[in-house]
Amino acid sequence: MRWKKARVRALDPLAPEDAQLLEAVARGEFAINGFRNRDLRARLCPTVDDPKQKRKQAAAIGRKLRMLRAYGLIRKVPHTHRDVVSTKGRSAITALLTARAADTSKLLDAA
Repeated sequence: MRWKKARVRALDPLAPEDAQLLEAVARGEFAINGFRNRDLRARLCPTVDDPKQKRKQAAAIGRKLRMLRAYGLIRKVPHTHRDVVSTKGRSAITALLTARAADTSKLLDAA
């Protein structure tokens, strides 16, 4: 997929890394004011002291945020460095995380 002339990778909600990203973005503490790259980096990446490693981690989180923006799951808060989950994103992320956590044997029993 292309977004603003840049390639964006596909979102794989069943992959542990993408599921962890969706869980971090959907946290209630970010519902009102949104979240920054720094907030997600604290949740998703191990703490490091090396400035070069911090920069690499920030770039990786930035690419993930770009991917979520491209799919319409998050949107930028004007005049800030923050993003917030969009209305479409709130329902999509909830559905993806619920489907990921669902137990297939219970679903088969319910059907």
